[in-house]
Amino acid sequence: MESKLLYQNLSDQLKLRIPQNSQLVAKLVDILSLERMAVYRRLRQEVPFSFEEVVTIAKEFKISLDNMLGIDARTTHPFRFQSIEGKSPVEIDYDLLEDYMQTIKKIAANPCGKISLITNLLPQSFCAEFISIFRFYYFKWRYYSLPADRTKSYHEIELPDRLIQIAKDTFTNLKNIKTGCYILDNQILQKFINDVSYFNSIRLIRNEDLLLIKEELLKFLDYMEIIATNGFADNPSNKVCIYISETSIDTSYCYIESPNSCRFALILSFIFNSVLTFEEETLKMMKNWIRSKIRTSTLLSVTGEKNRTLYFDTQRKTIEQF
Repeated sequence: MESKLLYQNLSDQLKLRIPQNSQLVAKLVDILSLERMAVYRRLRQEVPFSFEEVVTIAKEFKISLDNMLGIDARTTHPFRFQSIEGKSPVEIDYDLLEDYMQTIKKIAANPCGKISLITNLLPQSFCAEFISIFRFYYFKWRYYSLPADRTKSYHEIELPDRLIQIAKDTFTNLKNIKTGCYILDNQILQKFINDVSYFNSIRLIRNEDLLLIKEELLKFLDYMEIIATNGFADNPSNKVCIYISETSIDTSYCYIESPNSCRFALILSFIFNSVLTFEEETLKMMKNWIRSKIRTSTLLSVTGEKNRTLYFDTQRKTIEQF
């Protein structure tokens, strides 16, 4: 039983990181220095992975041995910061974002996939088509992440093509997830405006750029209202529920699950970074938290036309006044 559990946990973690079997086999051939058929036999459970092979895989893919071995994470570390040894912070961020995109792609391919996002930031994946807004998040990440002597003004920022592509691919796959639940802080737009206004006041955002951001915020609201009205983004068979929390949201996190795949959650931090957890008790707590948040939130999707209209009209007035 212990061996089967270890294999299943290891298999779940590997498929989460590299969904394509041929790519996974190629990667394992490379890191384990085995023949392709030897890897296939291990993946089919005809031959067990050796302990040294498991350790090598865990180190390469940053998989928790505690979780694979069934150790209660509450007695060790229920959370872990995503990090990749030997790589620069920028490369780490890219790798993590691409891992997240691939995970979303896998969940989207499952007809019963679900994602829940509770956030006090504008959903960045939804902002992928709104370059001025997305550039602000990248500008803000640079401002706080890099030394002061490397600070750039907003208009000097050039969005990396790789980052834009990751964001667009993530959003494309998010729209294909069967069920999406998005709970937004009731001050989410005002917080964004406050941040933009601050950086404008210290001359890191020019007035003409502020006007561009303002224009895109209005377009973003129009787009979100269309999604809320229809109850889906592109495909009517994929349900999207947008809620506005009546209470403040202190921490942003994302909970993802699908049948025949491990559940996990990301606690979002530092704009583009996250803390990852597979710990079962923590996941149960987060799921209960989502249910409770829904009870104290207003549904804008499909039903509640009056509340939806009032909300978006109020947000437009907020934008026009700054």
